[in-house]
Amino acid sequence: MDRILEVNNLTKSFNQGKSFALKNLNFHIDRGHICAVVGESGSGKTTLIRLIAGLENPDQGEIILNNYLVSSLKKVVAPEKRNIGMVFQEYALFPHLNVMDNIIYGLTKSKNKKERAQEVIDLVGLTNFEKRYPHELSGGQQQRVALARALAPKPSLLILDEPFSNLDAMMRHQLRNEVFNIIKKTGVTAIFVTHDTQDALAVADEILILQNGQLVQKDEASKLYNQPQSIYVASLFGNTVQLNKGLKKAFRCPLKEDCCHAIRNENITINASDCEYVTEASILKRTFLGTHSQLLLKLENGENLTVVTNEAVLGDTLKIGFNSKDVLQFDE
Repeated sequence: MDRILEVNNLTKSFNQGKSFALKNLNFHIDRGHICAVVGESGSGKTTLIRLIAGLENPDQGEIILNNYLVSSLKKVVAPEKRNIGMVFQEYALFPHLNVMDNIIYGLTKSKNKKERAQEVIDLVGLTNFEKRYPHELSGGQQQRVALARALAPKPSLLILDEPFSNLDAMMRHQLRNEVFNIIKKTGVTAIFVTHDTQDALAVADEILILQNGQLVQKDEASKLYNQPQSIYVASLFGNTVQLNKGLKKAFRCPLKEDCCHAIRNENITINASDCEYVTEASILKRTFLGTHSQLLLKLENGENLTVVTNEAVLGDTLKIGFNSKDVLQFDE
């Protein structure tokens, strides 16, 4: 498949090599794909998209966009010449310009500016909102204007920086699907940074995981969830319990001591009796979470464990267990 973006040995330090925001990063994105960049704060996500956009220069490595070298030690193409669309976290709309003029502003080289602006306005579902100003729009509508402005020049690559972080949960979920349906409809390649792994799982063709400036895994969502290569990756996608020595002893698990093991919360069975690994527990605290309950448990060997369950729990004691097929193992 045709590659739209290729990153080779990309390295960036902001303190002369004492520490690295990114180090020896290698990956590519195929044309038409949506790639999510996920990682904890300080993992290098923002630095990566700033380097791709041309807002920072690399210390080492190269960035190839649409088969054209745009960034290396010897060559740096200016941001405005990279044909990259940007959707910022805070939208960055001009408050004194209406919807139509905000979008036209980015069409400096287009001959039919108004026609193209109207085309993307219709695409993002803001027909009849052309004359409204940003303060007259909801947060979701402002997000659509920002998306329309970024799509108007027909970019080779679309970058979205935490696109839904300013929205409430209900609006975020609704707009997430709408925005990425629009992106898929246009066929543009997109890379988006997010702290919300549910955003990544829901819309990305592939997910890139950063930790301490390094790429730890890049794969499609199902493989990242079912075959994580580290406890860090596993913990990003759901409630994961690392099985330390105390927990292994409590559940009587004959697992290797020189490996890291973990179990996902959904694979822990409450009121268990027929699991391979079982222990008794007393409930120290119950927290009602609507459709689920969070239980703080004290296991029979004194270890504490917190689990979330939608099962009915009667009494103050229970048996809890899991099976070996659900245990994740990492060479860490």
